[in-house]
Amino acid sequence: MFFVIPLIMKPLTRISTFLLFVLPFMAVGQSAAIDVALGKGNATELGTYLSPKVDLSILGEDVSLTGGEATRYLEAFFTKNSVRSYKRAHLTPATNGRSSYSLGDLVTATGTYRVYLYFDTNQKISEIRIEK
Repeated sequence: MFFVIPLIMKPLTRISTFLLFVLPFMAVGQSAAIDVALGKGNATELGTYLSPKVDLSILGEDVSLTGGEATRYLEAFFTKNSVRSYKRAHLTPATNGRSSYSLGDLVTATGTYRVYLYFDTNQKISEIRIEK
């Protein structure tokens, strides 16, 4: 019995180490890729991070869409408002049953917009709000 415990503990230690050190970098990498997509005004690239169902609010117009439909709405917004840059101001991890979210400033040819991104439990974007 005492010989079994070390055999079990070694794989658990490896798994714990992986979860502790690798997963946070994966989330940061995804967040950076989302920032790049927003900074380029690339709705297609951003669409790869969308949940299958997305609540989208652009300048007060609220709709619930599939990820593909949301991508087309965002493409129309980016076409009307040529993107110059995006800078994330805040990123909050999921805690106590609350979703993680991010907010930042999207600078376009027509002005600066505040962008709010809310993530589901799979770290896919489930809600986007764009406000002037």
